[in-house]
Amino acid sequence: MSFVKFLVILALTLVVIFGAFPGFDNSAKACPSGRPSGDLIVALRQDAVPFTDFNEAGRPTGFNVTLWNEIAETLRVPDGNGGFREPDVTFVQCDKINDQEAALIAGHVDVIISPLTITSGRMKNYDFSQQYISSGLAVAVPARSAINFDIAAKIIRKTLFSSNVAAIIIAFLTFNLVIAALIRWIVFSPDERNAGGKFGIWIRAVLEALVRTVGLRGVGNDYISAASKLLEIFMAVVGTGLSATLFGLLTSAFVGSVGNQDDINPIELTTMRVATIYCSTAQTLLRQQYKKLTKRIHLNDPQKQLVNDRVNALFCPKTSAGKEIPTIEPIEGLGGQILLVDSWSTAMALLAAGKVDAVLGDWVALTYLSRQNYEQQIEVLPSVFLNEPYGWGISRASVSEDVRRDIDRALINNLRDVAWRSKLEGALGAGAVSPN
Repeated sequence: MSFVKFLVILALTLVVIFGAFPGFDNSAKACPSGRPSGDLIVALRQDAVPFTDFNEAGRPTGFNVTLWNEIAETLRVPDGNGGFREPDVTFVQCDKINDQEAALIAGHVDVIISPLTITSGRMKNYDFSQQYISSGLAVAVPARSAINFDIAAKIIRKTLFSSNVAAIIIAFLTFNLVIAALIRWIVFSPDERNAGGKFGIWIRAVLEALVRTVGLRGVGNDYISAASKLLEIFMAVVGTGLSATLFGLLTSAFVGSVGNQDDINPIELTTMRVATIYCSTAQTLLRQQYKKLTKRIHLNDPQKQLVNDRVNALFCPKTSAGKEIPTIEPIEGLGGQILLVDSWSTAMALLAAGKVDAVLGDWVALTYLSRQNYEQQIEVLPSVFLNEPYGWGISRASVSEDVRRDIDRALINNLRDVAWRSKLEGALGAGAVSPN
């Protein structure tokens, strides 16, 4: 084998090895430094599935791309001859969120159709379209298969105290207690009834009522009179019904707790290895939690400076064009670690490989990825830390008011369409949109 062939094979091997595992290459494609040609420059992130991506041929794909193409057909721009025509749209890749914002402000791109959370801070610098979906910041963690007894206890408490089950149990117990007292009055003689005193009578009646109520005792041969037998049958029926109810409650609690995990308090994220998207609202939330942590640490504690360093490291610059996503190194003596990545797919791959404890990100995207690629491996916790209203970023520097209104009008027409919900869930997965 010649030396040249050896180098070629070595180079190809390195490409395969390092290209096959997310996390080795943490670079992201920069936004255009100037304005490309075209009437409307539409930017999107790669690997922001299921919203936007690029296929092998380099063509944009995803739910938001399909939606944009439908809306673009309704837009019109001046044709230079006093009339109007459909705009010439140019798609560009623009992966870092802070670079997207800088490009919008400068007018290098007109619209960002990748998921972008509508916030008051962002609205100071550029416009947003009509909100098209509401998501939230959620946490993905490794799935569990064992029974979570804390969750089971919560289910039982919630059922007992929120659906009148406790009142029904007390009513059944009282009913059986009355019947037990009547049976003793009918069956036993006055001397037998008074044996042990009145306190003893009620103790025996209460114990029998409890045993009957939970269904531990059915109809027996203890009582032979017709009246006592009839009362005993009533007690057995009530006890059997209640025991079935209790058994069903316990079964649903334990079945519902299998694999379920306790919710994570946001401040707990500071003690975990967390992956999230660079310069996202999730990174902002993490920074806020570390700021809260500094307030809990005494001024003279050496940990305070370490946490302040982490807060500063999580600051997102206005632009990072031409630079790789920074690495936040672990700090000795400080629990928790942050891995900033360029996509949810990369973050979920790190979680599946055990390199992080959790992924903080968009609920819709994390749920979609867990269903598609990590069934039984990754679970997305149901609670969300923040609501995430998504809209398209629109440049004030390069987009006319008429075009912005036309985009909103077309989006609203889609939202009002009876097929919108099924279209959305068909692309993003069942449950991706709330019933409201």
